[in-house]
Amino acid sequence: MDVLLPGEISAIARAVPKRVGEFAAGRACARAALATLGIRDFELLSGADRTPLWPHGIVGSITHTQGFYAAAVARATQALALGLDAEARDSVGPPLWRRICTPDERRHLHTLSQSEAITLATLIFSAKEAFYKCQYPLTRQWLNFADLGVRFDGGGFQVEPQRRLAIEQHLPAPWSGQWLLTQAHALTAVHLSPAVP
Repeated sequence: MDVLLPGEISAIARAVPKRVGEFAAGRACARAALATLGIRDFELLSGADRTPLWPHGIVGSITHTQGFYAAAVARATQALALGLDAEARDSVGPPLWRRICTPDERRHLHTLSQSEAITLATLIFSAKEAFYKCQYPLTRQWLNFADLGVRFDGGGFQVEPQRRLAIEQHLPAPWSGQWLLTQAHALTAVHLSPAVP
């Protein structure tokens, strides 16, 4: 709680201790990221939909999972939006695949060993989450996992719409991101660049 500013403390006052800890750690990361842009002591409150209300002219994203917290920020002149996600590396087992993956993604998972498939399914989940968090501040459009397909290539991935999406009014598909695996986590990030005039 020491890292939180008064408005943030009020916003989280009724939350359970686990949520308070996650919120405080995420806000600490966001505060450190904002400081790199010269912004200090900014109360990072949440909207009614729980999305962070970044300073004017700033875009950003916060993520947290078991033992990992991070935030990324940029000036709006450098990025339309950012999306960041982290998941425990083995968190998306076969019972979840039908909810998270497209039929093509599921077919590919079934060609892999169980450990490889669980890791890839977690990356698919994380990439879709990162993209969702990236597009939502621009569109306010709720998406289902089936609305997106993900194709990985080296250290990057492409998000391919499975239906018309509102984000296409801002920036046409495909949209790309980056991924990284650590021993414990799957990490993904999406950055949408402003259109060149």
